Amino acid sequence: MRKVLERLGQKSSVVQATVARLQQRSVKVSVSLVYKVINGEVQRHDVAEAFLEVAEEEFTRRRQLEERARQLADA
Repeated sequence: MRKVLERLGQKSSVVQATVARLQQRSVKVSVSLVYKVINGEVQRHDVAEAFLEVAEEEFTRRRQLEERARQLADA
């Protein structure tokens, strides 16, 4: 999961979005706990799954933006 975070970039809001996603599900977590799960220091499958969901959504959003930009550039 650490490599996923690295690919998203250090300034990515994916960790904060993961915390928000879990709070919507009534799961209380901190940013530091999410980082601990990402680094493998703590095993929380609910946190890991939420992180991966948010990361997948971010990668999809980025691909869609790149495709739209490519289409506009070719127009």
